[in-house]
Amino acid sequence: MQPDLILHNARIYSVDPALPWAEAVACQGGRIQAVGRDDEILPLAGPGTRRIDAKGRLVLPGLIDSHVHFLNYAIRQQEVSLFGVRQVEEVRRRVRQAVERAAPGGWVQGWGWDEIHWDVKPHCALLDDIAPRTPVLLRRMCMHSWWVNSAVLQLAGITRQTPDPPESRIERDSSGEPTGVLREWNALQLVEPCIPRPDAATLQGWLRQAMADAHRLGLTGIHDQRVQAEGQQSFRMYQELIRQDQFDLRMHMNIAADHLADASRLGLQAGFGDERLWMGHVKAFADGSMGSRTATMLEPFEGEPDNTGVEVMPPGEIEQLACQAEEAGWRLAVHAIGDRAVRQVLDIFGRLREQPARRPAFPMAHRIEHVQTIHPDDMPRLGRYGVLASVQPVHLMTDWPTAERVWGRRARNTYAFRSLLNQGARLVMGSDAPVAPLNPMLGIYAAVTRQDDRGEPEGGWYPEERLSVAEAVYGFTMAPASASGRQHFQGSITPGKWADLVVLDRNLFEIPAAEIKEAQVCLTVFDGRVVYPQE
Repeated sequence: MQPDLILHNARIYSVDPALPWAEAVACQGGRIQAVGRDDEILPLAGPGTRRIDAKGRLVLPGLIDSHVHFLNYAIRQQEVSLFGVRQVEEVRRRVRQAVERAAPGGWVQGWGWDEIHWDVKPHCALLDDIAPRTPVLLRRMCMHSWWVNSAVLQLAGITRQTPDPPESRIERDSSGEPTGVLREWNALQLVEPCIPRPDAATLQGWLRQAMADAHRLGLTGIHDQRVQAEGQQSFRMYQELIRQDQFDLRMHMNIAADHLADASRLGLQAGFGDERLWMGHVKAFADGSMGSRTATMLEPFEGEPDNTGVEVMPPGEIEQLACQAEEAGWRLAVHAIGDRAVRQVLDIFGRLREQPARRPAFPMAHRIEHVQTIHPDDMPRLGRYGVLASVQPVHLMTDWPTAERVWGRRARNTYAFRSLLNQGARLVMGSDAPVAPLNPMLGIYAAVTRQDDRGEPEGGWYPEERLSVAEAVYGFTMAPASASGRQHFQGSITPGKWADLVVLDRNLFEIPAAEIKEAQVCLTVFDGRVVYPQE
């Protein structure tokens, strides 16, 4: 059968050890038909075959981001961006402009602030004078802390008498008044019901734009870290887009821990779905974040002798959830950032391995999301227990100064990719968008250089933890494919697999590592069709 598409004159890095490098690939019916030399593949063409000359450029399998909050990403693109803002006055300037444009009765929402660069702490007073009546909600870059003005505090009924919710914190000033900074989910939930919601048609439009962003960045697959706050909304909208034939992604969709019982009653298990949307892991949270100083630690945060973080879900509850998940045919994906949280989750998974298997499940492993810092004694346990380390190298670009400030000498064990890999862990890579940029080139760059976008620190931050380009590319291709049990369908350019490909404007294996972050996508193929640039 003649191919629908042939990509030739290429430098194809297949991520398939059977044929690591090739010149041409043929696609037919949404699958890869053949891979090889130009003189082997071009003769397969027929009258209806589209031929694309790659002009010697690098071709990779369609990239897969293993940690995205996709609906949140789509929504956040419509809000005030505060990423990289190093002066509080610039935050105020951007918010003031948004307030001036806001419709009467509307909210101003923003995201991405990071107070580590500021000479003052976030406080509602910094927002009240520029927005005395307009509700303002600004999400920290980690999404675990919100900063609101007095208008929002009033709408939510948060006063000095409001107690801290369980596993959360309402920050207060020296007089006991709320500062407008809320830490962790149960505190955020005090405000959540007050926030206005866009209608379904608007959200679908934003999701279509988010998919276009993904294609522009070479992404053809994602692992959606859907959490309880998003409810069933995203799942419904994804299915509606599929019915409209407007869903051009492979989505491994996690379910929130709160929804496990409902899924189990229906008999749903991990892996259920089709080639575009399937059930993934059960998502749970062990702790908070580094920047919010709510990650749970074996020793206190630097300069905060009474702060060892916040247990978002106590270990006993996580273990009970893990047992229920395995019984129902699921696996867990547990957010754990602090070294104590990582240890406690590994303890749980270690005990589970000692018990007889409860029920055959889709071939997936338990995973820990982030593993941001880990005690050296715990590194070998990931490989020993078969637990995946779902890491986001792009965070290193902004977080390395924060890690040194809040963890001191323990920063040595932060983003310890090489040590984890050498001690048997399987690394699965993603971005955590919208918490960080969606661009996978930044993740590969950070894993290879361990530097920020300005090339700092010189020589790389703990450079002995650097990865090779091949290892980083594997983390965005075969590793996430295997993590979702789809290794026979995606992750490499292999005959029989889905025809998802990306062409880059430069060869990551040949350019200086500092240039990787500048790499651009020339062409993205999904299911054998060119989806970027849009035609």
